[in-house]
Amino acid sequence: SGILTTTGYTGWNFGTGGLGTPWCPTSRWLNIGSSTHPWKPLTWSSTQSTTTWETGYGVYLTAAATSAYSETSDFLACKPITPSTSIGAPSVQWLLFLLTSDTLPTATDDTLSNANISTCVKTKLLIGLGDSGGGW
Repeated sequence: SGILTTTGYTGWNFGTGGLGTPWCPTSRWLNIGSSTHPWKPLTWSSTQSTTTWETGYGVYLTAAATSAYSETSDFLACKPITPSTSIGAPSVQWLLFLLTSDTLPTATDDTLSNANISTCVKTKLLIGLGDSGGGW
């Protein structure tokens, strides 16, 4: 499993069913994107749109059940084909997706934009207890 850490931040905010780092000038919330496939893209955004996270420090991140999928704490992590960078931001090391069924992409699947399918692994995400470095 992977560990989400608060490196560079003062802690996590679990308010209103979200997972965020709002105590810094560039607040970010982890949001679940939409997809017709069982892998839903995860993105960090300045706006909270996901309110179904169930988690806490030292707990595996879980998405509560919605009308579209059952409760799950499974994720798909894939290396990007082309690492992307933004000015002042580190390169993307992994692309993360919420996995809403046991179906995994095949080597010829083209629904995972910029993902190197051969590197994809099913995983869980543990919320780190503090600033331990590394992580997603």
